[in-house]
Amino acid sequence: MQIKLKTLIAILSCYLLLPALTALAGEGVKTDEYKTNTRGLDRRNMDLTLSPCDDFYQFANGNWLARNPIPEEESSWGTSSELRERNYEVLREILEESATTHAEAGTNRQKAGDFWRTAIDTAKLNKDGAAPLAADMKRIAGMKNLANLQTFLFDFHAQGTDLLFDLAVFQDLKNSDRCIVYATQGGLGLPDRDYYTRDDEESVVLRQKYTNHISAMLQLLGDPAQEADAATVTILALETRLALASLTNVELRDPANFYNIQTVAEADKATPNFSWSGYFERLGLADLETFSYAQPKFFAEMNQLLEELPLETWKGYLKWHVVDSAAPYLSDAFVNQNFVFYGRTLEGTQKLKPRWKRAVNRVSRSMGEALGQVYVETAFPPATKARADEMIANLRATVGKRIRALSWMGEETKARALEKLDTFVSKIGYPDEWRDYTDLEIGAESYLANVRSADAFETQRNLDKIGKPIDRNEWGMSPQTVNAYYSPVLNEIVSPAAIMQPPYFDGEIDDAVNYGAMGAVIGHEFMHGFDDKGSKFDAQGNMQNWWTDEDRARFEARAQNLVEQYDEFVAVDGLHINGELTLGENIGDLAGLTMAYHALEAVLEKNNPGVIDGFTPEQRLFLSWTQAQRRNYRDEALKLQVNTDPHSPANFRTLGPFANMPEFAAAFNCKEGDSMIRAADKRAAIW
Repeated sequence: MQIKLKTLIAILSCYLLLPALTALAGEGVKTDEYKTNTRGLDRRNMDLTLSPCDDFYQFANGNWLARNPIPEEESSWGTSSELRERNYEVLREILEESATTHAEAGTNRQKAGDFWRTAIDTAKLNKDGAAPLAADMKRIAGMKNLANLQTFLFDFHAQGTDLLFDLAVFQDLKNSDRCIVYATQGGLGLPDRDYYTRDDEESVVLRQKYTNHISAMLQLLGDPAQEADAATVTILALETRLALASLTNVELRDPANFYNIQTVAEADKATPNFSWSGYFERLGLADLETFSYAQPKFFAEMNQLLEELPLETWKGYLKWHVVDSAAPYLSDAFVNQNFVFYGRTLEGTQKLKPRWKRAVNRVSRSMGEALGQVYVETAFPPATKARADEMIANLRATVGKRIRALSWMGEETKARALEKLDTFVSKIGYPDEWRDYTDLEIGAESYLANVRSADAFETQRNLDKIGKPIDRNEWGMSPQTVNAYYSPVLNEIVSPAAIMQPPYFDGEIDDAVNYGAMGAVIGHEFMHGFDDKGSKFDAQGNMQNWWTDEDRARFEARAQNLVEQYDEFVAVDGLHINGELTLGENIGDLAGLTMAYHALEAVLEKNNPGVIDGFTPEQRLFLSWTQAQRRNYRDEALKLQVNTDPHSPANFRTLGPFANMPEFAAAFNCKEGDSMIRAADKRAAIW
């Protein structure tokens, strides 16, 4: 289960939280009385014996961190985990009701109910074993030549399973009014390329565990142990060559590395062993003239491998990746073996989540807006949206005021920045128009068949966008998702209903707490439009430079201070944060908190409640952000995050930005020389 950059919205959009590491809680998860107080700040969670100027993360969260060990089913546990746990029960109720209702065929309720029943029918899944993959395995075994292999790849891509490389339909980065096809690197089973290239002992051992896992999965398909072991050697060698031809995760942060427009004929010429024209014809795009041939080095190596490697090697590779993609939707034997490597080894999770929770996750992923339409009826009252809209207006005004006052940015660039700010679109809660699932076919017989049908539906839905006007009302997240994002090509921030709840947002609590948590979240997303990546897109969402050369150089110099600061942080076992990989999110945190603080100051000019529970409004803002970020990690999960994720671990999302903020120092009377305060000559002051 490679942590794929499967679609460009995942690559280019900037998310607030950690999709891989903020999973839903497992069955039987209990937290003690120190769990999140859903009505504002909770002093019991703090360690008031510490100085806020020494380690503010521990000051704000110390007692909670000590009293909330990570549940066995989780690789980490934090505030968003608790919120997801509450949402999980709501979604389960919706699905169980759908499953027990005799709904009319073809309705969303019928589809959700049948999907749910096939997903939780453990007895049938265990009885079927590997049978759902029998036709695929027969096809692979019967391959006679490269043409057979290509046809197999074409078919799987058409049904939404990316083998060997990845496919995405996304907006043209230089013409945001249209969608185009992007072909991007992929084909790996480990988290990213560096897992194949590092030669330290831990990485070598991990690759051995990976090959053991591949062998175990092939044996579950019926391969003899000796044959399966032999296949893993060639599979790892093949993937290693693909990895060596792949861009690093830092290089993938540059949008330009996804934009390489070629004609289909030019691509055919570049890869004589792979027919792009045949591929697009199978996808129903026979008339397609151009697409983004995103990473030429990768495809050149893919072409070479198709010529060099024997067909038997490719058969083994395809068997492995087909079973890998299907394993979560098969019998317990496949699910458990999948968990042994990807859950326990890579993330340190001790116990597999119960099937019903995994089923909720999958059905919600496939029919998110169908469930979301019911979810928002109880989870998102109109009053919440009204107060959120007011906060967003205040934040927008603050961002504009801060841009106008910048000393390092010239007037020409400021004008363009303000133009971009004016075109920002904010979406709160849920879509104005719900997604149509009429063409999605869901039956009552096979979980895997339903998953593949849903993936094929989503693939076709995206392919259908080509040649049509952009739907700017579309959402990239379902309403029940505890997260938020900024899209540079749409120049929009999206905050689903699920995150617009306590402790992130509470319509009945003081402004300081709301601005510290959700206000900083929205500010974070606002400022992604001006981070090192988002700043490369103009007000219309097109990738083009709108800066003067002098202003861009000054911006990059200031951002470099953040890179150097985060490079110094050590997460676990001597492993440092990658300041370049995390730069965009670190800019988002620092800038978002800055905007939230100054937006709150404007509110306090009209209505200042004074000290509440021993803390001033400014102090409550910083406490609110920090308590919303708290998270305990397993070492394995922390290493995985540092190696692959553009978000810094939770404690550094407090320690990092606060150290650069004179507003924080003033709020808690901290002075230069204190651990929480960065030296003035090293401080990052951008927005």
